[in-house]
Amino acid sequence: MSIGRGFKALIRSNDRRFVELLVEQADLACESLRLIREHAEKPDPALLAEIKDVERKGDQVRRVLVDELMHTYATPFDREDLFALSRAIDDILDAVNETAMELAMYRIEPPVYFGEMAGILADGARHIRSAVGELLDHPRVATEQAVRGKRSENKMDAVYHQAVGQLFDSGADLAEVLKTREVYRHLKNSADRIDRAADEISVIVIKRS
Repeated sequence: MSIGRGFKALIRSNDRRFVELLVEQADLACESLRLIREHAEKPDPALLAEIKDVERKGDQVRRVLVDELMHTYATPFDREDLFALSRAIDDILDAVNETAMELAMYRIEPPVYFGEMAGILADGARHIRSAVGELLDHPRVATEQAVRGKRSENKMDAVYHQAVGQLFDSGADLAEVLKTREVYRHLKNSADRIDRAADEISVIVIKRS
């Protein structure tokens, strides 16, 4: 193999490696949301603990990606954009973990709208995962999936306001109201972070086109 062909093969290999790491992060985000959705249907403290384990795995994958960014000569996209997308996906994991921690700390059952909100997030995360997987080979598909992922924020906003409005009209104990609102707020934050990940994907596609 010539030096030129060998160098191109190395670049292609690096291309795949970074996408694989981003996909692994996105898979973990989907897994954490699957667990939180399962907890909504059948509350189980073990599921909340498992979400923490998934979040730790996400941190490990991100550390590997950042380390490889620092030591790789050629990257498929701008380093700053790879870093930003990785951080956005990691933020999704962090927000889901914060939700799980608050449920455990407050010792409350998943509130009324919890399952619906978790379902919206799960759909959004699946679109982000699909978008990341198509970044190299099908950037137009990646953009389409990112746009679909962004819709989760609009859906979440509507459900969030409805949930909080009903919560304050419920006549429940004030402490219970405040705890539940915090849980809803973290779910809404997760949707904001899905939206940010979608934006980072769009930036990558636009620069590459």
